[in-house]
Amino acid sequence: MSGLFAIDGKGRRRSLKAEALEVVFDDGCSLHLVVAANEIRARAGDGETVMLVQPLGENRLCLRLAQASQAVDKGRCRLSLSVQKALRKCEAEGVPRRRAIRKWVRAALEQDAAVTVRIVDEVEGRALNAAFRGKDYATNVLTFVYDETGGLGSPQGARLAGDVVLCAPVVAAEALAQDKALEAHYAHLVVHGILHLQGYDHEDEREAERMESREREILANLGYPDPYASEAAY
Repeated sequence: MSGLFAIDGKGRRRSLKAEALEVVFDDGCSLHLVVAANEIRARAGDGETVMLVQPLGENRLCLRLAQASQAVDKGRCRLSLSVQKALRKCEAEGVPRRRAIRKWVRAALEQDAAVTVRIVDEVEGRALNAAFRGKDYATNVLTFVYDETGGLGSPQGARLAGDVVLCAPVVAAEALAQDKALEAHYAHLVVHGILHLQGYDHEDEREAERMESREREILANLGYPDPYASEAAY
């Protein structure tokens, strides 16, 4: 029977309901350990198998190791990412998976950062918007910067820390009203929030043009359409 077991300090084991284990490293890379019938398979974050353990009989195991094709780019920004989904199961339909969110964050990142992306319901979204912006309604995305040691044009290696909060029901309603694919709208708002975290803004026309141009570029590279093609979203 496949599955995972937790083993305590006395060697006792307890069966876990999970069938896979995900290990996430500080740079955003991840390793997925999957236990299936008669084998253990470890996959890199891109889905490629990097380790395979299979029984050979007579108490022997076969261990196969492979190097993931997606090598770490030493010049790439370092990312520590936490994804939180503060939603009931019935509210989570269409909410993107962690892998997609990590891809969008990386695409917009221009320096090392520690980021939490939190997806919330309307109650929490409204409370946060009221507490920090003085506006008594839930909005699509909020960005909170905790450690602004860099910003645009900062020396390489400077680190940012902050939260990007997305309100799931608002994002879904906007996508429907604007006739946009829900995934594409989530991608846009994540990119928008990460750019805010790094100092981009849209307080005046010049700043807005610069930020929107960067958003278009990032989203096009990700394979999504221009989010501003039919309307000025912000």
